[in-house]
Amino acid sequence: MLLLLSHADWILLAFSVFVLDIPRYTISLLSLVALRWPRRPAILEAEGGVTISVILPAFNGGPGLLQSIASLHRQTFKPLEIIVVDDGSTDDTLATAREAQAAGLIDTVIHHGTRCGRSPAVNAGARFARGDLILAMDPDTIFAPNALARLAAAFRDPRVAAACCNLGVSNEDASFTTALQGLEYLMSISAGKSFLNIFGAISCCSGACSVYRSDIFLERGGLDPGPGEDLEMTLRLRRLGYRVRFVSEAWADTAVPDNPVSLIRQRQRWDRDSLRIRLIEYREIEIFKPERLSDTLQRLDFIVFDLVPTLSFPFYMIYCTLIFGPQTLLFLIAVYALLLGIALFNIALASLLFGRSPTLFGLSVALVFPFYQGIAMKLTRFVAYSSEILFSASRSDDYVPPRVRRALTGQRT
Repeated sequence: MLLLLSHADWILLAFSVFVLDIPRYTISLLSLVALRWPRRPAILEAEGGVTISVILPAFNGGPGLLQSIASLHRQTFKPLEIIVVDDGSTDDTLATAREAQAAGLIDTVIHHGTRCGRSPAVNAGARFARGDLILAMDPDTIFAPNALARLAAAFRDPRVAAACCNLGVSNEDASFTTALQGLEYLMSISAGKSFLNIFGAISCCSGACSVYRSDIFLERGGLDPGPGEDLEMTLRLRRLGYRVRFVSEAWADTAVPDNPVSLIRQRQRWDRDSLRIRLIEYREIEIFKPERLSDTLQRLDFIVFDLVPTLSFPFYMIYCTLIFGPQTLLFLIAVYALLLGIALFNIALASLLFGRSPTLFGLSVALVFPFYQGIAMKLTRFVAYSSEILFSASRSDDYVPPRVRRALTGQRT
């Protein structure tokens, strides 16, 4: 394997590392060490003068609802109000919300008789919100006690219209699949977004935890009812000239899919929506655009480290086969060994930077992390991109209720 690597074209080797996703997070982590570690910035927390309305849209979110509400009541910076929107649930979500309201844990419960989708649920809650800021969250998100205080502090800058927090995986030890996602979140969210935030290049405030200025949120029309609403809203605010922040010191945990089938379905939906919104709705592939440097950087992050490696991945594998013939597998194993060393370095450095020590189970899972991140998820993304390019598959995603989707399709045609 060493002999193969030593005789391989260095351009081929470099491209293999690039295609398999490793340098994106190595660059982010080393840059964070260079820019932040010598002079760690003070952690800011809001103490007053601003109020937060929490909007919690829930479709069959009964099992995690009370835990999420409890984490809100443990906050050092108390929310002004908590609004739960039951979006046509068929489980005990509404009953749980009513009981919590009777116990004084929730201020308002809004009930949709039939499912309308996450965006209409958040928008409905925003109409009744009285706070200066709106926190839109998922019913399985659990916040650290100082999370809201640190998120609210980001809005001391009047140019900031939205902010999001750092995310961990609450069910990380549940399965092999969740453990891999725990490492992935550490890389893509903690490391990746922290680096992009330095340049003001955050492109997506996660649906699990997004904070918006109430007046701007309502004035700009709220969340789009179509799929990919969190990405679309963030890009819309950026296009309107507002700033978006990622607060790495504000932590929340969220549940992730615990089996490969659910994970692949989720990621294909995310990737289809991302491609449609970025390339079709916002034309991010255009080379020369009159825009801020931060907007150019967030576009390049997507194009250089996501779009190009994904679409070139199968062709790169074919090229390797033509070059190495029967020794292709041996070459790829050698490259994997190289990537594994880089990945373990990344995980160790990220764990040190963000204080998220992986469990013993997580460390054992790290041995297959390069395969998960660089091959399995890239193939999943390639299929999603191909289906979107060829068939506009995101238009039929079941994430948006069929009657809402039909109404949107009718409006757009």
